Amino acid sequence: MPDEPRDYEDDARQLAKWAERYARSRTIPFLVQWVFIVLLVIVLAGLAQGAIYAWRTRQAGLLWSLIGVTCALTLALLWFSIARWGRERIWGISEWFYRKEGYAAFGGGNKSDELRRMRWLTALGFGLMLYHLAGVVLVGLHYLPMQYFQPFSAVYMAPFLAAMIVVQRLGMWAWIWPALYVLHASLMMAGVWRPFRGQWYFLDIIVPVFGYGLISMIVGHIYSRYALRRLKRLARAGLEEGGNGGGDGDDPGEQAGRE
Repeated sequence: MPDEPRDYEDDARQLAKWAERYARSRTIPFLVQWVFIVLLVIVLAGLAQGAIYAWRTRQAGLLWSLIGVTCALTLALLWFSIARWGRERIWGISEWFYRKEGYAAFGGGNKSDELRRMRWLTALGFGLMLYHLAGVVLVGLHYLPMQYFQPFSAVYMAPFLAAMIVVQRLGMWAWIWPALYVLHASLMMAGVWRPFRGQWYFLDIIVPVFGYGLISMIVGHIYSRYALRRLKRLARAGLEEGGNGGGDGDDPGEQAGRE
């Protein structure tokens, strides 16, 4: 009995589908940003704690100096997040990791609308930093108990992460971050999650913000490996069917960038 004819149109759809899934799941650029931001936030947290200490001990000179440095670093973080120089550094490091897979991107949509949404997202990111700085001040003034700082953070952080995912059209892996963040806040408000004690109290915000973000990025990276294998298998099957299995075709990772 002769073999059924191959459905090349379906093959093309499958290639396009897995190429887009692969491109949406390349999370190394986010991991690179994560490292830079974690380092800056650790410094900012130390400065904020120093400012609280200076305020409690009534050292006005030290207090205003630390506030000035904190504001300068906050602006530096914002500039790094939106400036072309920062994007180029992140792009260069990310492309080095992906050098054997080629370029991958996904497009679509109106460019002007996309640029407008990115500007709004940047403004929301600046508001996010101000919101958390206000939270630190409230904790220092004893208006906000430290064990409720993470639920306080989730009020702004979760919608911001959701907006970021939608605007940047990230894969399903990205929703793990806000989902775990809201779950953590709910458990803390319900008294199920016991806050860290003593000098480790700062982990109540560090773990949800950066730990859950790291988990989602690792899941996305693992999924990108799976998507790339599916993409290579489809591309290889198409080449073999076309009688070009032995040729030197493009790497499927590079094909993903052109889909």
